[in-house]
Amino acid sequence: MKDSVVRGRLLKFLYERRDKGSIPFGRLEQAVPPPGGISRRDWLRAVAQLSEYGLIDWTSLEDKSGMGQLSGFAKINDFGVQVVEGGVAPPIRTAIDKSRRATVPKQQQAPVATSTSQQRKITQALEKLIAAINQADLSEKEKNEAKSSLRKLLSSKAAAKVLGAGAQSITAKYFTG
Repeated sequence: MKDSVVRGRLLKFLYERRDKGSIPFGRLEQAVPPPGGISRRDWLRAVAQLSEYGLIDWTSLEDKSGMGQLSGFAKINDFGVQVVEGGVAPPIRTAIDKSRRATVPKQQQAPVATSTSQQRKITQALEKLIAAINQADLSEKEKNEAKSSLRKLLSSKAAAKVLGAGAQSITAKYFTG
């Protein structure tokens, strides 16, 4: 399958799930597998290319295997949405099939990590904490130190275990870009 078609399918996939937050890819337990006809290698290469050209937001996870395996969380950004909706030309050849339905039937959807009620509550509390830090009567240095500590916490194994995809979702939403 042509790279431009794989990029288009991936971008459309993320567009259809844009309200779900960041979606896991790569070697993660809950990672989205490539659809039929697309190899894992091509699927992940498309993730890297769409990120490189600014169509998606990508938060990579450290590869502890030493084998250069790509893993992380992706989310379509405003630029990617504009490309899918036809308002902007993509900066890289991307074949988006306009005839395909905008929604995918449940049985055909790739599994997406779900969060528990407790994980959602903790994630919401952390988002309130970030907002409070941003609004606090502190110097920028003090705010940055507090947010740096929070980012370090969110990148820990413990946070990943407690929050699941929520930890990386918060990191992508508030600490990248």
